[in-house]
Amino acid sequence: MSKMIYQHFSKSDSSFIDKGLEWIKKVDSTYSPFVTPFVNPHQEKILKVLASTNNVSYLSSRQFIETEYVRVLLYPDYFEPEFSDFELSLQEIIYPNKFEKLTHSKILGTVLNQLGIDRKLFGDILIKEERAQIIINRQFLSLFQDGIKKIARLPVNLEERDFSEKLEKVENYQEIEICISSCRLDVLIAGVFKLSRNQANQLIVKQAVQVNYHLVEKLDYLLQIGDLISVRKYGRLKLVRDNGQTKKDKKKLTVQLLVSK
Repeated sequence: MSKMIYQHFSKSDSSFIDKGLEWIKKVDSTYSPFVTPFVNPHQEKILKVLASTNNVSYLSSRQFIETEYVRVLLYPDYFEPEFSDFELSLQEIIYPNKFEKLTHSKILGTVLNQLGIDRKLFGDILIKEERAQIIINRQFLSLFQDGIKKIARLPVNLEERDFSEKLEKVENYQEIEICISSCRLDVLIAGVFKLSRNQANQLIVKQAVQVNYHLVEKLDYLLQIGDLISVRKYGRLKLVRDNGQTKKDKKKLTVQLLVSK
């Protein structure tokens, strides 16, 4: 049964499927629950399939709080899960916001580069006007609170908040119309971000592009309506509408481009 799972997902998912099966085996052998690191929506879907085909119970932290990145609880039948089992902590980032505001990219860059923290250890970064929050793995609370004292040029402190105080995630998208020769990944990136074809190709080759949370390295990867594309240092966009073709046989598409905060 497990071998058949691989056929339903791409080759790039194989290592994550391997890890998911390890977690499920651990639940089976110890007859005790296991909470995963933070996973993206695509990985969350894989875990749900793995759990259902291996007779292990499954619950996502999304059932309690709506976030993009979640932790998943895999557990035996007898166990009765609670929100506390996900070991999440909501941290408010306190900073002097009179002259400058923190952005998602500045916070993400500090956590990944300055602290060298793995992406699996924290979830959503939430920004609303002059406030900023980050959801983390509670086991690494002191690492975050002691290690993050400055973001960009701003002094900061992290303080725990109850999840009832969680900021709503607001993503501002700008809709733009583009005309491109095809729905190839390199063509779309060049068209949306006004890059040369070679520049777009280099981004893909250097593993800076994801489609639906997948790393994609094929220049001629064909996109479909609904695909979410992330390009490192450029942003995220979603292909939302096919508006037919021009007289010169170019594709007319509507794209939602995430406006940086």
